[in-house]
Amino acid sequence: MPAPIRTRPYRELLTPSLHRRFTQAAGVSLLLCYIESILIGDSWSLIWSWFPLGKAGIRTLLLFLCPLLVFVLRVALLHFGSRSTVSPFQTLRRYLVAKDVFEALFCYVLSAWIFTQIYIWSVPDSANLNWIIQGRSWERQRLNERPIYLRSHYLMLGLLQTVLHLYFDYDKIQRSLNQVGLGFPPKDLPNTAVKPVEQFKSQLPNIARQLGIISVSASLLGPFIYSFTVRNLAWRTSLFWARFFRYDIPHATELSILPPYHYSLIFRSAVSGFLLLSLWRLSNLAFEIYVAQEPLKRGQPISQDTRDPNGVLINGLQSKKSLVKTFAYWELAQISEKFSDRRVLIFRDIDRAGGSTWGQISSACLQTIQGVNARINGYGQPSPQQQAQSRPQEVQSLPRIGTPLKEGQVMMNPPPPSSRREMVETKVGSFAKSIGNNPPSSYGNPLSPKTQQYLEAARNKLLTPEQQQAITPAHVQSQYITYITRFLQSRFGQPFRQTFARRVQSIVFGQPYSELTLIVDAVESLTNLATASIKEDAYGKVAKDIPLILRTYIITYQTMERFTATLPVHWTDVHFSEDQRQTEDVLIVLSALRNGLQELVQTFGGFSAELGIEAQDTRVAKAIAGMGG
Repeated sequence: MPAPIRTRPYRELLTPSLHRRFTQAAGVSLLLCYIESILIGDSWSLIWSWFPLGKAGIRTLLLFLCPLLVFVLRVALLHFGSRSTVSPFQTLRRYLVAKDVFEALFCYVLSAWIFTQIYIWSVPDSANLNWIIQGRSWERQRLNERPIYLRSHYLMLGLLQTVLHLYFDYDKIQRSLNQVGLGFPPKDLPNTAVKPVEQFKSQLPNIARQLGIISVSASLLGPFIYSFTVRNLAWRTSLFWARFFRYDIPHATELSILPPYHYSLIFRSAVSGFLLLSLWRLSNLAFEIYVAQEPLKRGQPISQDTRDPNGVLINGLQSKKSLVKTFAYWELAQISEKFSDRRVLIFRDIDRAGGSTWGQISSACLQTIQGVNARINGYGQPSPQQQAQSRPQEVQSLPRIGTPLKEGQVMMNPPPPSSRREMVETKVGSFAKSIGNNPPSSYGNPLSPKTQQYLEAARNKLLTPEQQQAITPAHVQSQYITYITRFLQSRFGQPFRQTFARRVQSIVFGQPYSELTLIVDAVESLTNLATASIKEDAYGKVAKDIPLILRTYIITYQTMERFTATLPVHWTDVHFSEDQRQTEDVLIVLSALRNGLQELVQTFGGFSAELGIEAQDTRVAKAIAGMGG
């Protein structure tokens, strides 16, 4: 009996594929480092200024440490899908103290420091960027503030790049969807069908313009920021390290009154800052373009070169890792659309542990689509943790300290007390009953009527009727609401608005990142496989699942439409209008479901009775797809 075939985990095939993309992106960054090493070099020789085995090559390898730190950061924080938060303020609260912030800050600041050391080491002596000014023979050594300012400038650029990286979410891989086929114009996202070189050419002009504006602005504002924030700290830190390395600098060395803001230093900070920002931005772009390529290897799905390609694909679809699952669904969408031989292999593989290949694939896709319904139906319901906390708990009663309640004829007058304890209990009980039956009038209002008259007379004498109206609780509340509304309508209130689109995304597409691509890939894969099965499914295993697929599409479509039409608008969404209820991501999924219903009805509409499709489902599907009859 032959040994069973071992099914490799999908991540074992995905990891080498990502390594190849990482290497390609690193090659682009290495070429950029080589160009910059030539530009910042101090040699103008026709050979040694560019010869790779000389200083240019050494500078290239050292400069490559800067994009390498960016790649390490991108690999650590890589994800698909947008952040699912209801407002920018919630995003800030969630990620302000997260480890992602510290990792990004560490990588960019360290990268800026490395670039600073390489740049200062590479420029000629005429740039006057030496750490120590030697002076004449009778003068003592002095600390040079020009390189101190330049280092501070680069570190501020590293801080700025960290803010840009987190604000624009550079870690998100922008994957283009087939929006043209869904009835949408293509968005300005990396298109996997376009070669990486063409994508670079199309985005370079815009990137160069943005980086030019940032570098010039930073070089002009840098002197002011440096003078008012970090100048003293940077000087003391540099002085400490200079003495640590045994430089003969007097202890009485103090800062100069005039900062070293020569025009040559400002110009050099602008040019070198542009080079550093270009290194960061283009490295991020290269990583994004190559990682966002289709999950193919030599024109075939990456699971093709295995002994059990279907098992590997199923393992990826059922993975708990978001990255692995996303690539597996993406590969399934490619197979269902372009590779007929793999579709046939899926339909023919019926003898497998856990069910047929089609059965496991359709189950995974349907579970992903039904997750939309589950999240919508669960909105507003208490979480399992809240339900556990709300369960009534047994309260242990305190020990009894009084006499038990009387039994029998409780309406009869009690017998007179016969002991001292009974006399005390009787008097205390009578006093408590009298207070409860006849409470003092001062309990409702602590002020006596006479005092209230004096206060009313003082109010009428000191305040006009308009002023009295202005301090009423209703008017104060109205003014408060007016001020809050004006603040939310302003630019400063934008981070606190919980817009309708963001709320829908966080509810419908999951958290912490949107599962839009997973849902669209699942719908398209099921639709393509189902329509292709009428010719390629020799065993007819797909036909029995058509009613379930059709009904799932209908329920999901109706649930999403009903939810977006009835979801209340949050009070902070001050710029909301009714035409904003149809958000772009929701429309993409609805269009995918509508197209899927149309193709299923066109393919299997003539076999409704044989397949067990209910007439009502067929009518609803035609109405959604806009088909007559």
